[in-house]
Amino acid sequence: MSQASNSEQSNPEPQRYIILDSCIFKYLDKLGADSQIIALLDDALKKQYGLSISTFTLLELINTSTIENEVKSVNATSALKHFEVTQEVLIAAGHLGCMYKDDGMDGNKQKPPDVGDKIIAASAVMHDAVIFTINGRDFPQPFFNIIAKPILIHTQPDGREVHTPSYFIEPDLDYIGKKHNERISEHEKKTTPKKPKPKKEPRKE
Repeated sequence: MSQASNSEQSNPEPQRYIILDSCIFKYLDKLGADSQIIALLDDALKKQYGLSISTFTLLELINTSTIENEVKSVNATSALKHFEVTQEVLIAAGHLGCMYKDDGMDGNKQKPPDVGDKIIAASAVMHDAVIFTINGRDFPQPFFNIIAKPILIHTQPDGREVHTPSYFIEPDLDYIGKKHNERISEHEKKTTPKKPKPKKEPRKE
C-alpha cells in the first residue's frame, strides 16, 4: 500500500473519494492480487480520486487479530482519509436497513447486508463516495450501481490460479432519496390526524 499512500499525500484535493471495503485489505495478502489492487488505486489517484476508509473498517481489521496484524492494519490505513462513524452515519445506516427491508432484501432468497456493510454504505451515501470491494452483493442494486468490475488474478498456496471479480460501486442518490421520501410520506399519512367532517346544519322546516 506504500505506493498508493504516497500518491494520496500528493493529492490533497480529490474530486471524489473511494472508500476501501475491509475485504480489500485482506486481498492485499494474496499473491498477485496485491500488485493489481495497488495498480488500480494508483490509477484512481491519477484521476484525482482520494482514498479513504470508514473507521468501522479498523474494527473489522483489528478484531481477533494478532498484534503483528494489528500494527500492519494500522500502518496500511494511516495515510488514508478516515470517515468517522458518527451518530449521523449510524442513523443513515439504519435508514438504509429499513429501505432494504421495504424492498424485500430481508427474505430467504437474498441475505441482507450486515451492520458493517450498512455503515460503510451510509458513509458512501453521505459523502457521495465510490466503494471498492470484493463483495458486490453487500451493496445491493438498485441502491448502488456498479461502475467498474476489474478481475483480480491471484495464486493459491497450492499453485491454482484464481480469478476474483472486484467492484467499484457508487450510491444511486436519486433512488435512495426517493425511497427515503416515500418512507417519510407513508409515515406522515399514518400519523397525521384526519380532519373531522363538517357537521351538517339541520334543515329548517
